[in-house]
Amino acid sequence: MTLAELLQFDAVRDARPEVLAGHRALDRPVRWVHSSEIYEIGPLLSGGELLLTTGLGLAGSDAGARRHYVRDLAERGVSGLAVELGRSFPDVPAELIDEAARHGLPLIVLRAVVPFIRMCEAANTAIVDEAARRLRLGDRVTRALNEALISGAGIAGLLRTAVDVTGAPVVLTTASGALVASYGVADDHAAWATVDAGAADAEVIVHGRVWGRLVAGIGSSLPAEDLAATVERTATALAVEILRTGDPPTERERHAAALLADLVAAGGLAPAEAAVRTGLAGFRPPPGRTLVGVAVDAPETRPAVTLIDQAARLLGTSALRARVRESVLALIVADSVSAVEKAFLDAGHRSGAPQITVVIGYPVPAASTPDWAASLDHARAALALALTGARRGGTRPTVVPARTLALELELRRGGGLDAFVERTIGPLVTWDAQHHTELVRTLELYLRHGASVTRTAAVLHLRRQSLYQRLERIESLLGHAPADPALYPALLAACVVTTPSSS
Repeated sequence: MTLAELLQFDAVRDARPEVLAGHRALDRPVRWVHSSEIYEIGPLLSGGELLLTTGLGLAGSDAGARRHYVRDLAERGVSGLAVELGRSFPDVPAELIDEAARHGLPLIVLRAVVPFIRMCEAANTAIVDEAARRLRLGDRVTRALNEALISGAGIAGLLRTAVDVTGAPVVLTTASGALVASYGVADDHAAWATVDAGAADAEVIVHGRVWGRLVAGIGSSLPAEDLAATVERTATALAVEILRTGDPPTERERHAAALLADLVAAGGLAPAEAAVRTGLAGFRPPPGRTLVGVAVDAPETRPAVTLIDQAARLLGTSALRARVRESVLALIVADSVSAVEKAFLDAGHRSGAPQITVVIGYPVPAASTPDWAASLDHARAALALALTGARRGGTRPTVVPARTLALELELRRGGGLDAFVERTIGPLVTWDAQHHTELVRTLELYLRHGASVTRTAAVLHLRRQSLYQRLERIESLLGHAPADPALYPALLAACVVTTPSSS
């Protein structure tokens, strides 16, 4: 309660108050209203009081003592001094007015006699009621924020709680000024408008440093101090949430998570929508390049995201990544699965994170979002299969190309043979059709004869050098060595399905 507000109380107005000095300080808060006639009252006060007096303790003192009296009250931080006329002074001594003006201390003359007890009771009851109301509000805010923390509502839940209490929109930014999250606003433009015209704000302190800033917009029905206190409490709760779960996602990361989730759910996006949403997520794959879908299983999101970013840096490209339900998914710009596999192996060695399992899908054109979704879906399914094998007693894999699980995956999923062949030896089938060659049959016989060049060349009636040339072409088209033991079953099955009459 300010001094100006207190002067409007009926009990005070009946005393016909008039401000003689300190007019600019009437917005001072009044912590208590006290009456005393003791000259040496200053040391007994703690600041924030409105002191009522008839001047009895000053009546027998000289001008210097009276100045000292006012100066002592000002130094104690008293909110104001009210002098009742009639008992000790017919008018307020000039030295009191002058000294109060010097120190900016509100000096009020009471020209009518009103019992001080009446004024004290009215004002102090209101002060206590207001303090109790603020305590109740603070308790309600703290309880609501604690419930949001315990329930795992996250950053969004804490901001929603703040909006419910204050009735004003709230916006969270990083210390560098990047938008993190908002609630109660229609879009990002409205969020920045809220920041610019904020009614209250508080710093979010994490590990002793300013992590970010919470801003409440205009429109709250709470008094300014209550709004500020609520924002301060919410900022503290946000710091606890960040310490518990790590940094919340940035705006781009939220767009990336929504985009990947929609790709998985819808199986692709319209070209125009994809162009806008990839731009919002900061992911712009160059035309003509290929993307590789990746699925990562990790106890925590941040290490998985860090591993993906490290692999992308080693490849010299970019990645779209975010957690989607049970795993972290990514689309990485790359020309071959082998290059992605090597990048993840190198990144894994550098990070030393053995609890992370990465499954790499197959490369797809950058221009086709349905193909993006298919590569992601294949990687997710292969990841589940790899983890199932680990739970059955096998070792937990680290980096696994989905093609090594292609045969078992297709058998379990009941997928079509055409899709299985396309994902396993599709480039060879296409090459044979376009160039009238026999790369598929060559690969089948090579595998059937234990990857022996001599025996395979004899069966095909080729010179060894000619067979070596075919095998180099096969490796170039597939993107991996055809003699990889992990791929034997899938490659041979695909070849058999494609050339059933071969022997």
